[in-house]
Amino acid sequence: MGFLLRVFACLFGLALSLFLIGLGIVAWMSGSNSFAVGTRFWEGVMLKWIILMVGIVGLASVLLAASRLRWIFPLWCLFVLVILVRGFFLSSYKFDGANEFQLALWLTLGAMIAFLGSLGMLGRRTVRR
Repeated sequence: MGFLLRVFACLFGLALSLFLIGLGIVAWMSGSNSFAVGTRFWEGVMLKWIILMVGIVGLASVLLAASRLRWIFPLWCLFVLVILVRGFFLSSYKFDGANEFQLALWLTLGAMIAFLGSLGMLGRRTVRR
């Protein structure tokens, strides 16, 4: 079961990272400033660059999950989970309908499972002979 959770965590992280990189590239290539967020925290910061950088960091953490730096991957999974929970459920975000709420719920549940699976990578590695 632990192996399947680790595989799911890696696949979820890889898919999310590639999606964010693609979204960031499309936003960057469009040249539009419609991704700008005018809240106090993000004021003056272009969200498209943040999306691209989070995708690159996520991809790097997935690739480093098999190395000595594997502790970075659970941190990135926790970051994704916190951002999804805060963005969807602890903010003033309004869902357009039941389908959008259900998608947000599934995505957050997937991030939670990926985080739990990524914690299995923190243990010591044993060498099988």
